[in-house]
Amino acid sequence: METGADDYVIKPYSVLELMARARAQLRRVRPSTAGVVLEHEDIRLDPESHRVYRGDKVLKLGPTEFKLLVTLMERPGRVFSREQLLDLVWGRDIYVDTRTVDVHVGRLRKSLMQFGGEDPVRTVRGAGYALG
Repeated sequence: METGADDYVIKPYSVLELMARARAQLRRVRPSTAGVVLEHEDIRLDPESHRVYRGDKVLKLGPTEFKLLVTLMERPGRVFSREQLLDLVWGRDIYVDTRTVDVHVGRLRKSLMQFGGEDPVRTVRGAGYALG
């Protein structure tokens, strides 16, 4: 534990306990993987039903915009570079232009603002994008 471990399991261990501990770690790192409803201001994202709400309106997002919003909502306020978003949303093994991120952020903004309200996605010039 002193060298940086978050948890440990001693032998013999039950598979159920190991899975429960793994799920607990995932909840801390990526809440959406544990089915936790993410909220930021008037935006609610339910990863289990794959639905996004702005106020009481249901938004229709494509799969890439949905993953992009999940990534931003898991760490509101954190600025993600284009390269970081490419790795987190598209994966490390795919080779696409970094400007692809700009296109999908534009689509996400359009969907989030279709019923009015302020733009929740902030552009940080020279750095990337953040939520809020």
